[in-house]
Parts: sequence; C-alpha cells; structure tokens
Amino acid sequence: MTEAARKLDDLLLLGETPEYLVAVHRNVMVMIIGGAIDSSFLRLSLLGHHKALEYEHSGYGVVTIAEKGARIPPPEIRDEASKLRKRTQHMLRGQSVIVGGDGFFASTMRAVITGIVAMAQSRVPMKMTGDLREAAQFVGEKLGYDEALVDELHAVLVELRSGR
Repeated sequence: MTEAARKLDDLLLLGETPEYLVAVHRNVMVMIIGGAIDSSFLRLSLLGHHKALEYEHSGYGVVTIAEKGARIPPPEIRDEASKLRKRTQHMLRGQSVIVGGDGFFASTMRAVITGIVAMAQSRVPMKMTGDLREAAQFVGEKLGYDEALVDELHAVLVELRSGR
C-alpha cells in the first residue's frame, strides 16, 4: 500500500501480503487479489465484515478486485468462502467485482466468483465490471452514498490498486 493510501481518512488496512490486500473504507470492504487466497484471507474478510459494520450498523458494501495474477482457489477455500458468504450476506447491501485482464483469465475468474455466490444462494446485488468508477458507483448507490462519497470511494480504490 502506498504512503498516500495510508493517509486516507477512514481507511483501515486489515492485512496485506504479496497475494492480497484487505482494507475497510467507511462501510466498504475492499479486497484486492493478486495471487492465491487462503484461509487467512477469509479470516481477514470476516474481520472486514465486522469493521465495516462498526462504521455503519445498517449494512456494508464490498469491492473485490481480482487482478490478472489472481489464481483460482482450491475447492476447500471455495467451499469456505461460500459458507462465509452465507454467514455474512444478511448485512451486505451490494458488491462490485472488478476482474483485471481479459480473455480466458477474466472469464474463468468470473465463473469462479459466480460459482461461489451461487453456492451461497446469495441474493446480494452484484455487478461485475472492469472499471473502478463503475464499481464505486454501484456499491455507493446500494449504500445510499451521495456523489461526493462515491468520488471518495473511487479515489480510495485507485490509490489502493496503484500501490500493488
């Protein structure tokens, strides 16, 4: 994470490895996946759920960025992710998923994410996109953000991603 990102208001870095980053900005959890995820990543995600709800008790949003280097998780991690989603989705108002890259990688990652969400029987509004602004706009809309807060979330996403 860049020094500029560390200075952003209302940003809490929960964990960062070469493979992933999990942070919370206001009531939005941001996950950047650039390699393999593991059960430590899932524990950080659960912590992010709680931290986002500490900021705003009525609900939270998630922005997941799957970079080109992200790897498909093994079956046991996919199952654990699905169970975690079932446990936390009642407070999740909306999720944007940004899939980096194109072609086979992007379509495979979209399929894996869709599978995890389907296994969790999720009814949470979700948008897959390739654009950070569109992702911020979608989650912001679901959380009732005004344009200034959407712009702030977009700036956080840009800064976090640039630091990877």
